[in-house]
Amino acid sequence: MTASESTPEEPARRSWGEFVAVALVGVLGIVVLVGATQITVPGTTNTIGPRFFPYVLGVLLLLVTVLLLIAIARGDRAPMDESEDVDPNARTDWRPVAVIAVAFAAHALLINVVGWPLAVTAMFLVVAKALGAPGWIRPALAGGIVSVAVWLVFVKALGVALPGGVLLELVARV
Repeated sequence: MTASESTPEEPARRSWGEFVAVALVGVLGIVVLVGATQITVPGTTNTIGPRFFPYVLGVLLLLVTVLLLIAIARGDRAPMDESEDVDPNARTDWRPVAVIAVAFAAHALLINVVGWPLAVTAMFLVVAKALGAPGWIRPALAGGIVSVAVWLVFVKALGVALPGGVLLELVARV
């Protein structure tokens, strides 16, 4: 076969992961819509009201779900970039996914125990290592700097209460 001849593209293989992702988007849309019905509207509301944006978001999520299901049924796949060296038919490595999920759960549990900055730093470090970052110092420093910066913006500039934890309490006393 010469370079000028083209071979018919074989149909894209559908994976369960695509259907699971679409199902999660659909479930999220339903949860948002049901949650929006639980929002109490004050009697003095004469504008759009607090339910409007959750309703819009829920409907948009369900619309995206339907569009994604149609795309999967048609076998649509985005074209690969020239520089992309990813095999779309390769199996998923679930170990990093599990490590990242555990890191997020641990982060949620640690925020009130050790404070926002340390919990975010730990999560950032674990996620970076799970995704293959070399070394320990650079991810820890990056996570620490970003977490303290975000904490300062939220607490000092926006007035949102985020627990500083033992580290920032010690710094504040000095």
